[in-house]
Amino acid sequence: MELCAKGKSSVEELTVYKTRVKTIAKEKGFRITGEFIIAFDRVIRDLLERAIRRAEAEGRKTLLPRHI
Repeated sequence: MELCAKGKSSVEELTVYKTRVKTIAKEKGFRITGEFIIAFDRVIRDLLERAIRRAEAEGRKTLLPRHI
């Protein structure tokens, strides 16, 4: 199961809100690069994919905190 939309780049299809991530980092005194947001998004997508596989293994269609 792949989360990326067909024919669209990863930048166009971010799972996370770039502005929210930047705001959180800025509140802590940090800045982020475009490369960071793409890498961060990949981690989130991987986490979601693993949660989906765990839910599927249990025969569930609803993701629960335990699937993380």
